[in-house]
Amino acid sequence: MVSCDAAPGELMLSDLLSSLGRSDRSQPWVDRDRETQLDLVAHARGIAALLDGRRGRVVLSCGQARSYVPGLLGAWLAGATVELLPNVQQGTLDRVDADEDVAYVLHDVAARQARSPKAIYVPGALANARDSTGAAEPRPTAWPEIAVRLTTSGTTERPKYVTKSMAQLIGEIDVLAAVFPGARCVLSTVPLSHFYGLVFGVLLPLRLGARIVSHEALLPVDIAAIVERESVDLLISTPAHLRAMAAAAMPRGLRVISSAARMPPDLHMRLATDHGWHVTDLLGSTETGVIATRHHPMHPWTALPGVKLSAPDDRLVVESPWCDGARVELDDRVELRQGGTFEYLGRSGELVKIAGKRAHAHAIEATVLAVPGVTDVALVVHAAVGKEPRVALAVCVATDGPAVGRDDITGVIRQQFDAVFVPKIIKIVPRIPRTERGKLDTPAMRELLGLHTTATTHHIPVRRVGPGQYLADIPHDLVFFRGHFDGVAILPGAVLIERVVWPVVRAELPEINALRGIRRLRFRRPVFPDQQLSVTVKHDHGRLTFEVSCAASVVASGQLLVD
Repeated sequence: MVSCDAAPGELMLSDLLSSLGRSDRSQPWVDRDRETQLDLVAHARGIAALLDGRRGRVVLSCGQARSYVPGLLGAWLAGATVELLPNVQQGTLDRVDADEDVAYVLHDVAARQARSPKAIYVPGALANARDSTGAAEPRPTAWPEIAVRLTTSGTTERPKYVTKSMAQLIGEIDVLAAVFPGARCVLSTVPLSHFYGLVFGVLLPLRLGARIVSHEALLPVDIAAIVERESVDLLISTPAHLRAMAAAAMPRGLRVISSAARMPPDLHMRLATDHGWHVTDLLGSTETGVIATRHHPMHPWTALPGVKLSAPDDRLVVESPWCDGARVELDDRVELRQGGTFEYLGRSGELVKIAGKRAHAHAIEATVLAVPGVTDVALVVHAAVGKEPRVALAVCVATDGPAVGRDDITGVIRQQFDAVFVPKIIKIVPRIPRTERGKLDTPAMRELLGLHTTATTHHIPVRRVGPGQYLADIPHDLVFFRGHFDGVAILPGAVLIERVVWPVVRAELPEINALRGIRRLRFRRPVFPDQQLSVTVKHDHGRLTFEVSCAASVVASGQLLVD
C-alpha cells in the first residue's frame, strides 16, 4: 500500500491506482471497453489539469461511473476535497452555487452546463482531452487533508456533514478487499453519491482490479440483461431493489452485498432459494463505515476486523479506525455475544409508543408483509398537536396475487399487537416512496397518506458542548426561511444573531444584560436548513467575540458590544 502520509507533493494518481488495483493496469476498468486503468489515469490527469489553480471543494455530481470515477480521482489528484451531494434538486444546486468554498461542480448532465459558472461537463472534458495532443499535466500536489465530504441520510435525525480522510478510505478498502475478494465485474444499483455507493461501487472494484459497470438501469429485466452481458459476479444493492429482483427471472449464482436498510429474513431466504444468490448483509453508517456483516438471516452479526463494539444500555457504540472520533454512539440496539458477534435488536427510533404501550415499527411491518399478496409496506407514526399518536400504513399489493383489503391487514395486526397499534389510516399504493438511496422518503410518504404538517417552529435548539462552545441545529421547518430570499431557503443574518448567537452569549455569560451593537460583523457564507452550526464565544480583556462555523467553514464572526 502507498502511505497517505507520504511526502506532500510527491503522490500522483498512478501511485493511488497501483495501491488500489492490480499491477497489470492494461485491463479494462469500465464495462467491456478498451479503456484500461492506464487510460483512467490519463483521464483523471486531464480532469485535474482543468481544476488546477483554484482553491475550494469540488462537488462531484456525476451519476455515471464513466464520468464519476475520472472526476473523483482527478479532483484528488488536484488536491481538492470532493463533496458528494445528497440529491440534485434545484434547491441543493442553488446552495452549491451560493457556497464560496465550492470551486467547481463536476457533472454529466449536459442541460446543467449553462446554469453555473462553476460547472464542468465531464463527458465533454474527457472527449476534448482525447482530441488534444498536448493536454496540460497537472502540477504535483499533496493529497487533500479531507478526501471526501458528504451528508448523512438523516434517517433518525437531521442530516449532517461527515468527512473522510484518504487514510481512512484506503484503510477501510484494504479490510473490505480481504473480506470480499475475487470479484471480476461489479454492478451497483446504489447511487454513487451515497457513501455506500462510493466505497462498494467504485473504490472496492478499483482495489480488486474489477471492472465497474456504468449504467442507469434499476428495473429487474434491465439488471438481468446487464449481468448476462457484462458477466457480473458481484452485485451491490439495497433491500428495496432486491425485493423487486426476487420476484423476477434473474441469472443464478451471484454474490450480493446489501445495505442502506434492514434486510427482511424472508427476502434473504427467497434470494438464496429462488436465485441461488449468496447474500451478505452489511451493517454500517456514513459516520462509521462498515461495522459488521452476516451471511444468513438467522446468524448473529460479526464485527469487521479492526472494529471494536460495546453496548452500554444495549445502545451500540463503535470504535473504528476509519471514522472520526474515538467512539460513535448509534441509535441501534444490540445484544453482544462472545467472539465479536451480536444480535441486532432494531433502532431505538423504531419503537412506537401509544397509550403507554410499545411495539417496534419493523415488527408491525413484517407482520403485514407476511400477508399473501403484500409485496411492500411502510409505517409512519403521526401525532397531531394535542392528540395521541396514531399509526398509518402504506401497502403495496401484487397485481397478480390474492386480493388484500383493510380487514386482512388489521386482522393480522390484532392477532399479534395491542389494538392501539391497529392503523387508523391504511392506503393501498402502487409503490412505496423511497429515496434513490433505498430509504423511505418520509415527507413523500406523509403526503401520500394525507398527513400534512406546516412549518411553524420559531425555535433553534442550542446546546453547550464545552466552555464557550455550543452547537445549534437549524430546523428545516423554521419559519424564518420563508419569504426572505426568492427560491432559496437561507437563514437571514439578523436571525442568526438574534436566535443563535445571542442565546449562546446569555447562556455562557448570564451576567450580561443587553446587546448594544456589533463591530466587525462579517457574514461569509449562507446558512441552510438542516445544518448544524458550531458557535464559539470568547470574553477576553473586556472584548466579547463570536464565531459561527459549519463543517469547519466560518459562517459569521464579529465583536459584540454589551452591557
